[in-house]
Amino acid sequence: MFKNIPPLRIKLKLTKTRHLICQSRINGVKAVLLIDTGASTSCIAHAEKKTFNIEEKGEPFEASGAGKDKVKAVMGHQCDLILGRHAIGKHAFVLLDMQHINATLMNENVKPINGILGADFLKKNQAIIDYKNKVLNL
Repeated sequence: MFKNIPPLRIKLKLTKTRHLICQSRINGVKAVLLIDTGASTSCIAHAEKKTFNIEEKGEPFEASGAGKDKVKAVMGHQCDLILGRHAIGKHAFVLLDMQHINATLMNENVKPINGILGADFLKKNQAIIDYKNKVLNL
């Protein structure tokens, strides 16, 4: 029979703006991802697609964000994802302009992020966020 497998525990950090972030690697390159349950899809800054060796896949489309404006986005290919010290496997990210997000963070003296880990990933991996202990359980 199957044994109870303990969840993967990924340490999170709380920023000055009260956002949860995690250290990660995308295709072997260090990245900082913001955990966002309200983001339907995980994304990476389009300007960093070469940094993370992400290839565009498909045609550009319009995406909606927290603001009223639409942004241009394009799907990226499946990437190797590591969260904390745990190899997660393959995950696809949407590439989009994240300048407005990072500008807001930097105005609050918070370091910029490379991307967002959204509800697509969180749901697929049955994620539970432990806010008290700042841990993401998968």
